[in-house]
Amino acid sequence: MMEPTLERVASRDFEMETRASDYDEQGEYRWPFGLLIRKAWRFLEPRPELDSIIERRLSMDAALGIVKLSDSEAKRITDLPREEVEILAPTKAFARIHGNETARRRGAPPPTTTRTGIMHLREAPAYTYLMKLEGSKIESYKIGWAFNYQDRMKVFNAASMPKLGGINYKTELFELHETAKLAFTMEQALLNEFDNSRHPSNREVIHGVSYETLRSAWIAKLSRKSSKKT
Repeated sequence: MMEPTLERVASRDFEMETRASDYDEQGEYRWPFGLLIRKAWRFLEPRPELDSIIERRLSMDAALGIVKLSDSEAKRITDLPREEVEILAPTKAFARIHGNETARRRGAPPPTTTRTGIMHLREAPAYTYLMKLEGSKIESYKIGWAFNYQDRMKVFNAASMPKLGGINYKTELFELHETAKLAFTMEQALLNEFDNSRHPSNREVIHGVSYETLRSAWIAKLSRKSSKKT
């Protein structure tokens, strides 16, 4: 039993087992889009026969589309013993339904005694961020990655003390990635593109480059990432 949403998703974004017959003559997957599922349940024993729950005969409408259950039929089904099961959901699709931070925590790997440091967390969802350094004499931006960009911004501002005249870090752009490795990859791609504008005292700060230029590069990186997945 599944609870669907109206959120449209690309089928091939999910790790599914497919067969040769699932593709057409052009090699395209026959069902490229679907609706994101919010929750799903597996029925437990005892499992009654369908005709003991739905006494009427269902037509082809039930195979080709959706047939509404009567109130009594729905109650018989919801009264059956069941357990919730984990569903497939790319992090970004899950984030649109449950929020970014819930999606990030959902994708974090369980604790282990065999991996430590960044190796332990590299497969957890993380953000790439772009922060403006307000108060800088030259227009400047900090590019980085973090598991929580809001916490990172608070740490920066606690050190720079903007209320006493220091730099104020303000997040302008952020992107949630499936893994920390992808967040780091996007960070490095942006920094390398503006290598000549990196500040000598902090190589993660780009100065003398407009927000519009950085935003265009940001969008271009995301577009290339999306085309690779497609």
